Amino acid sequence: MPPAKTLAPDPSATARPPAPSGDSAARVVVRRGRARPLWFGHPWVYGNAVARTEGQAEPGDVVTVTDFDGRFIGRGMWNPRSQISVRLFTRNDEPVDAAFFGARLRKALERRQRLGFPSESTTAYRLVNAEGDDLPGLVVDVYGGALAVQFSTLGMAQRRELVFDALQTLLDPSAIFEVAASSYAEIEGFVAKSGLIRGQAGETVSCIEDGILLEVDLLSGQKTGMFLDQRDNRRRVGALARGARVLDCYAYAGGFSLQAARGGAKEVTAVDSSARAVARVLDHAERNRVSIRAVESDVFRFLETTTPLSHDLIVLDPPKFARARKDLEAARKGYERLNALALKAAAPGALLVTCSCSQNVDETDFERILAAGAKQAGRTVRILEMTGPGLDHPRPPGFAEGLYLKVIFASVD
Repeated sequence: MPPAKTLAPDPSATARPPAPSGDSAARVVVRRGRARPLWFGHPWVYGNAVARTEGQAEPGDVVTVTDFDGRFIGRGMWNPRSQISVRLFTRNDEPVDAAFFGARLRKALERRQRLGFPSESTTAYRLVNAEGDDLPGLVVDVYGGALAVQFSTLGMAQRRELVFDALQTLLDPSAIFEVAASSYAEIEGFVAKSGLIRGQAGETVSCIEDGILLEVDLLSGQKTGMFLDQRDNRRRVGALARGARVLDCYAYAGGFSLQAARGGAKEVTAVDSSARAVARVLDHAERNRVSIRAVESDVFRFLETTTPLSHDLIVLDPPKFARARKDLEAARKGYERLNALALKAAAPGALLVTCSCSQNVDETDFERILAAGAKQAGRTVRILEMTGPGLDHPRPPGFAEGLYLKVIFASVD
């Protein structure tokens, strides 16, 4: 492949929301009977839980949150435009300033280091997982020497330079990219942009996942470039793939396919509707000296024409089908049809690894979807395990809104 071009920081990337006035003396008082989840660690104050506000605060400012009787709960960023009026940062009465961000990011790094990130075999991991690291509205992913930073709240976007400064001091990365979260920005009321913010970098960055060499496109790829939350599940697929005919649907960069091929699969077929993704899969296969057949196709159409009973291990990792509650019924039907088609292609004794990243589809819903798909296909399935994101994607206890990724490993009769 030709050498990647070197990117310089995009000057337009500096055009962002004006800096907030900062810490505010304003208070948000929670309705009587609505504070209990907050006392037990839930990080969101919904708009319909707010009894009143006291004092003046601009959108993005830090406010104090109390229960109806005036007892201090915590401090967080205020945005009356959102259904989530306050996202709590701290349960202490402290300023949310440069020192605060530096301390929080250092704690997040120490947490990852305790988990073994980075290592010689893995240099791609999540450093900050929003509410899971008490930094709501912020995601930071590490790809080798580069960082991908994503802001999903107005208040955090307004403090972007504080975040970049703290990351520069903490990690001294070769490059910092901002990756737009456009759907969140529209809801929150700020303009999201993508670009190289600091340092120098090529069009792709190099990293390693479990010993597999990867080239990640941070600006044109999905999410922040890779689906890092699936790392452990990809490793599990590799361990189960020896001698199997593997089908990887919605392959994207080929993470599941690469693990399966390295794990000794008899054959691996990776399917994605994107020509760019197919090219990336083939490039990754070449870099890692494994054999993968990559097919550019709509997954539903591919499965409709696949020979029945022809695969021993099938991975379904589709994009989010239910982006809102109103999409739930259509999403259920789509997931059921997808699983039914895959089960028809599964050989007796095969393994199905089926995933949903739709927050609005809970674990019980997803099990029922699999059962309905099995009924449509006339197959019997047994759930072996249900997993979620890797250890570098923490969440607070009781924060059901953070339960988005569900992965079922099932046997097929």
